[in-house]
Amino acid sequence: MKPISLFLVLLFLCAGSFETVHAEDCAKAKEYYTRGTEIINYQERQAVFQKAVDLCPSYAEAHVNLADAYENLGDFDNAERHYREALRINKDFPTPYIGLGEVYLKTGRYRLAAEAFGRGLGISPDNERLQAGLKVVSERLKRERGFYESAQIKACLTEDEEFRLMCLCPGDHYSALKKWICIPPIFFGSGSWSLTPDTRRQLDEIGKALKTKDLSEKKWLITGHADIVGTSERNLLISENRARVVKDYLARTFGMDPKSFNTRSFGHNRPRATNSTLEGRSDNRRAEIVLDE
Repeated sequence: MKPISLFLVLLFLCAGSFETVHAEDCAKAKEYYTRGTEIINYQERQAVFQKAVDLCPSYAEAHVNLADAYENLGDFDNAERHYREALRINKDFPTPYIGLGEVYLKTGRYRLAAEAFGRGLGISPDNERLQAGLKVVSERLKRERGFYESAQIKACLTEDEEFRLMCLCPGDHYSALKKWICIPPIFFGSGSWSLTPDTRRQLDEIGKALKTKDLSEKKWLITGHADIVGTSERNLLISENRARVVKDYLARTFGMDPKSFNTRSFGHNRPRATNSTLEGRSDNRRAEIVLDE
């Protein structure tokens, strides 16, 4: 038998030491995880669960709780990233699908939300949050291209009972999502930020709702989005212009203070549907108006 080289011996010893350190780090990460579950403040939770993830990157549950903290802090991009990482580690873990579905729902990406909730139900068919989420999204998709009158928009934003009836929500778990889904998106043609007669008609109903007593003092965020056709720079410019024309139209037509609106451009980085079909790309060319709280 040939003697084992010194290099292989050292390699074996080093590998064993790395495993020991990794095990110790993951044990420490579990301590941080337990501590994090007892914290109420989401900024503090985010910091603690980040330490757990840094120590043990393969800790799927820590990624989920870190994502949840980001989600509740309104950082949906990082929330999505960590929910996806949890699924990469364990594709049969249903909880990240709940988180992903809710992030997509909160950011108006309803087709992606439906896919996430559906995949989660394939793993855990009796999960009530997944069932409720899919009902919300399914009803929202039915109304996606419909015309909303001002009274419907206001009722959705101000009356929980109306909202639950609209989205078939069990209880009021999803009533907080009103800020994202009550105002219909404004859709645009390919490469365009021009308002059509139909989009102006819908914006007129939105403006009437936002000018009512209960809503006139609130702040609004208008986000612009694009499909994936063209360069990133071009799509960012297009989405900026889409948000701007919606803001300008509402401020000018209804005498609203421009300071009531903030705008943000996402380019093609926040699709609500696949970009591989004409229908999906049409859904992605949009501006959205949400409560800015």
